[in-house]
Amino acid sequence: LGIELARVHFALGRRRTMGAALGPAGSVVVTASPAVERRAIPRFWVVAALLAAIVALRSAGFVFGVLNIDESDFIVIAKRMLQGAVPFAEIADIKPPLAYVPFASAALFGGLSILPVHVLGVFWVLATCLVLGRAARRLTGSEVAAAAAPWLALLASQCEVPSVSTELLMALPAAGALLFYVRAETGGGLADAILAGVCIGGASLIRQQAGILLVAFGLALCWHALRSGDVRRLPRLPALAAGFALPWVLTAMAFAKIGAFSEFWDWVIARNVHYGAASGPRDTFLLAAQAIPLCVGAAIVPWVLATRETIQPTVRGPARTGLVLALWLTWISVSVGGRFYEHYFLQFVAPLALLASPQAAAFVRSWPAFPRARRAFVVLACAFPALILVIYSFGRGIAGRYPDQEPRARALAGWLARNTRADERLFIWGHYSPIYFLAGRLPGTRYVTTSVHVGNFDPAHLPDGFDLAPFRSDRDVAFTVRDLESNRVPIFVDTAPAGIHHWERVPLSVVPALDRYLHEHYALVADVAGSRVYRRLPPTIGRP
Repeated sequence: LGIELARVHFALGRRRTMGAALGPAGSVVVTASPAVERRAIPRFWVVAALLAAIVALRSAGFVFGVLNIDESDFIVIAKRMLQGAVPFAEIADIKPPLAYVPFASAALFGGLSILPVHVLGVFWVLATCLVLGRAARRLTGSEVAAAAAPWLALLASQCEVPSVSTELLMALPAAGALLFYVRAETGGGLADAILAGVCIGGASLIRQQAGILLVAFGLALCWHALRSGDVRRLPRLPALAAGFALPWVLTAMAFAKIGAFSEFWDWVIARNVHYGAASGPRDTFLLAAQAIPLCVGAAIVPWVLATRETIQPTVRGPARTGLVLALWLTWISVSVGGRFYEHYFLQFVAPLALLASPQAAAFVRSWPAFPRARRAFVVLACAFPALILVIYSFGRGIAGRYPDQEPRARALAGWLARNTRADERLFIWGHYSPIYFLAGRLPGTRYVTTSVHVGNFDPAHLPDGFDLAPFRSDRDVAFTVRDLESNRVPIFVDTAPAGIHHWERVPLSVVPALDRYLHEHYALVADVAGSRVYRRLPPTIGRP
């Protein structure tokens, strides 16, 4: 950010004249000559500096590997998809289908490696930043705002360790949606509205919560049509909706074609309606009280600028209305389910950076007039969260706190790698996919984790003594038993005794049918760091 501010300051310092220009959104903005700005800030070096900053901020992933359990979840699912498993029918999770596609890069070369995913993540973030820069240029008509938006996106993402998450992945199509929406509202046509809808549809096929952008843009279109009485704006609403529906219709048709539409609907739509936390309002409030100050504070500069733009706008017009709604309605998406994980706040990145960009441009233009103390404070506010995140990311790895560093999981995975064949499949009672990843083995049932069997709760959020029996999913238990039987899964692992990922709170006895099947068809062969490993009995041998 300091490099970029210096270059912009240099550009403004060389200006010959300052002109008042009317921005495409209908606002009066003061800009330097675009030719001067472009000449003083060569695009190649700006992109190179941005790429270097992204690599530095995300470097912990290259050193420590898997930074979040979701990464190993998606890698295992993507590997099974590459082997021909039908998503949601033969390998299942509640995320939409496009969430797994980028993780296929981890399995393209035979084994399982997180490195290609983190490399992809760097360029994904870079692309997101560049798209937001174009959107800021279109919104404000300012090259300074266009230069600031990518760096604001980086500042807005300092609330979570640099894992590759669905929130990070959805940010790119969400940025595309913002760009096309701004174009549609600043002289564009119906094609831009359709493309904005297509981008929202694509983003929501990575993470369903991206659909909030459709609500925001739709409300803005209706508001301005009613307020101005201009019915010519109304066709943009069905165009936006049609664009959104197109990716979903094509996806639904594809699953119907392979006979898996009911499974697609069940996992992607129906189950997400009931997804939430087991805690009550008090515990949800405590989670929010911990997460919101941390995550908003980590992105304090973009939040201050975006809030100021909301209250004291420098850009006016219909495009601004949709952008403001997109940012503030995203709080609904972040709050749904009541879990308030830090990576949920990455959903703010695209609208937050774009809405903050006009104020950032005005801020940069006023930079020479600021006293030295204020400049130092701004630099500190930008640099401190990034520095803390890098230190935390590396410190956590040095302390052995990342998922694939868990000692009990590593011991178990090592035993499985040594004592099972590469083609033997596993069933793991627990919620710790790094075991599959570290052992180089794949699930023998459709379930990578078994949280869905007992309410799909995070065991770390379960109150002491919480009774899981009422939340048992007998349907998923029946599917599991059927998969174990039809696939003749040779290895059954129970991680509850080891307490990996707090799974001691979910003993196998909570699911009597599965516990009974285990003891009828498997024999204990090892106790590895507390986890119990069972091998399937030969067909001729049965329990008395």
